[in-house]
Amino acid sequence: MANVAIAQQPKGKITGKITDATNNQPLSFASVSIFKNQNAKDSLIGGASTTETGIFTINNLPAGRLTLKTSFIGYQAMSQTIELTENTIDLGIIKLSPDATLLKEVQVKAEKDAIAMGMDKRVFNVGKNLTSVGGTAEALLRNVPTISMDESGNPTLRNLATTIYINGKPTQLTLAQIPANQIESVEVISNPSARYDASTSGGIVNLVLKKNRKTGYNGTASLGVGNNSRLDGSLNLDYHEGKWNVTALYNMNSTKNPLNGYVNRTNFTNGTPSNYFNQNTAISLDNIFNNGRLVVDYSPNKYNVFSVAGNIVGGKFNTATNQNYEYRNAENLITSYGGRTTQPQNAYTNIGAEFDWKRTFAKKGRELSLLTSYTRNNVSNLADWLTTAQNANGSNQVGFPEKDKITGRQIGSQYLAQLDYIHPINDSTKIEMGIRSYTFDRDQQYFFNQLNNDTQAYNLLVNYSQNANVLETINAAYFLYGKKLPKNISLEAGLRVEQSFLHGLSKFDNASFGYTYPSKNGKNWFQAFFPSFSVSKKINEDSELGLSLSRKVGRPNFRHLFVGIQANDRQNITIGNPNVQPEFVNTAELNYNRTIKNLSWYASLYYIYEDHTIKPFIQPLATDPTILVTTFVNVKADIQTGMENTFKYTAGALSVMANINVFSLALQTNTSTNQAFTVRSKASVSYRFPANISAQVSVNRDGRSPSLQGYRLPVKAADFAIRKSFMQNRASVAFNINDIFNSRKFVTTYETNNTYQATMSRRDIRFYKLTLQLPLGKPDANFRKKERSLNKPDVDFSN
Repeated sequence: MANVAIAQQPKGKITGKITDATNNQPLSFASVSIFKNQNAKDSLIGGASTTETGIFTINNLPAGRLTLKTSFIGYQAMSQTIELTENTIDLGIIKLSPDATLLKEVQVKAEKDAIAMGMDKRVFNVGKNLTSVGGTAEALLRNVPTISMDESGNPTLRNLATTIYINGKPTQLTLAQIPANQIESVEVISNPSARYDASTSGGIVNLVLKKNRKTGYNGTASLGVGNNSRLDGSLNLDYHEGKWNVTALYNMNSTKNPLNGYVNRTNFTNGTPSNYFNQNTAISLDNIFNNGRLVVDYSPNKYNVFSVAGNIVGGKFNTATNQNYEYRNAENLITSYGGRTTQPQNAYTNIGAEFDWKRTFAKKGRELSLLTSYTRNNVSNLADWLTTAQNANGSNQVGFPEKDKITGRQIGSQYLAQLDYIHPINDSTKIEMGIRSYTFDRDQQYFFNQLNNDTQAYNLLVNYSQNANVLETINAAYFLYGKKLPKNISLEAGLRVEQSFLHGLSKFDNASFGYTYPSKNGKNWFQAFFPSFSVSKKINEDSELGLSLSRKVGRPNFRHLFVGIQANDRQNITIGNPNVQPEFVNTAELNYNRTIKNLSWYASLYYIYEDHTIKPFIQPLATDPTILVTTFVNVKADIQTGMENTFKYTAGALSVMANINVFSLALQTNTSTNQAFTVRSKASVSYRFPANISAQVSVNRDGRSPSLQGYRLPVKAADFAIRKSFMQNRASVAFNINDIFNSRKFVTTYETNNTYQATMSRRDIRFYKLTLQLPLGKPDANFRKKERSLNKPDVDFSN
């Protein structure tokens, strides 16, 4: 009868937060138990584990005198008596003190997995990737499964341009300007929901920067040296005490990299070779990057966290080239020859500021967050070109030598504000909503000035230049509904509405260009709606099945719209098209996640339909058919069907991660289709030897891929790294070999009835590098705080 009486009493709730008494850091997965004295002994009537933020909630508790006991490995257990007289009691912050005896005797070691695979995203731990030590984000992403790198150093996911975020925000930095040492993990979302920007048609790669999780003063310093004048250094400093957390990061990276490339062209008449053009290019890549970042976090209570960050990046990027070319007739005899040298003097600066606020509530899962950022980028366009052209007898052709001077710069300001709210309705239902405003205002100047040999004055060639203001704005709102159904089924449905426009004005002729969605007349109103839907079923503890659908938009980027010449090859130039319009992408994914003992397997069957897709299109210059001009146009569609598999296998000291993507890609215009079947694969094998030595070999092969008028031939490469750790694994020395076989080359072909051309370019060559990393501070530098904490009460009832 006593038990019946207890069950009939009103049910109450107890909530609170558990932290480390020495530094106020939340304790994740601490144990909380509730006991009630019944029949002269304590009986367990409820319990919970704390979340990652240290918060716990225990429901359905009877009123009266209760005993709460908290414990966590390495900390002194605590017990306290509570009188539950209300429906809900918030105990505030409960502080546990480290057990000095246990900490002396026990050393707990934990390692993050190299990869964590879920239905919504895959997370790759940078610390497990030895081949990117001391490198850039570009080198890091080359070894991330599912990601491919194109010849310009940009990441793609399933042949679509991937959106790069840093800590969930867009960036103006290139991957070569982001040091890998500052990145903690890489998150890959292949089919983002309506929660994310609709322009993420090629998925999202979110670079999560390192953040202090230790107490007191600590940090790391590293220095790397390699051939080709490679030098990099980084300094990470962290300070944490009480409610404050400060992280300072600095990185310098420089290289003088010798590269090479070629262009080989054959022209045909009635199917027979009529003449040839051959060119070899020697490149000297001279880059220096400096990157500094300061982050300050303040937590006034357990519910609020305020973050302020500042970032400054600067340096130079100069790609000096020396080209030698020749023209040959049908008999393969030289008819003319010459060369071109370019001497750039380019530099850039990027400054940024961020303010974020995150508010949690006593109700588990309820959350309000604000993200804001501002960045300003200043990039120069300065170079001197010298072109020579001789006849077969060595005499100068008319108008040569030709001298050109490139001047100008691009200044861009980027603004972002985003507010998100998550509200759990009950244990199985939640809603999410948010608003976002993004603005990118840039002033583009690219002036092509040609020297008049008679007057010795430079004349501006307007047709090859650009002077324009471009304003891009995207305003968005979204709503998501999530529901957990019986039989371990979860679904999520969302809708995102975006109002976007890009307006440009050329200062040369006052001509305007761009687009607006939806338009003022409302004809394309439906193009402002971007729905998403996903459903998953957890089959058992080791397997899960999921389906996701979404609609996205691919908006023209700077390279698509920029009218100025974007290549310094005399016979191949690229000019943007300011009239190109957005493309729309529909994606369906069927995913399966399975763990079998030491093997984790993630499979994805996908279908992608790109409507009104943006593609490069090559055609002869109207005034000189020997010059090929690449521009960008909207064509009918791209259709892609494929299956991608990612595997992770661990067995003791051995770890293997592999990815294989098999797909069919069809590029359609109104009059033609170019289709190919392609296989892309990556594998990374790591092994931990005795004496704290680890080694890793990474290999990848990217199969032949079609373009609108040709193909990109297969790309294959391998990287190697070995690392020795010491000082209790807090310090290390690593040796890397990038591109072991010097085979990472990008060869593209252009094929018509009249012309065949093969072009080779490189982003890097084989190099060797030695990197030393040393710790700063101590693992536990908070002894003064420990002393102060002894005079503080264990329980803090404040908010």
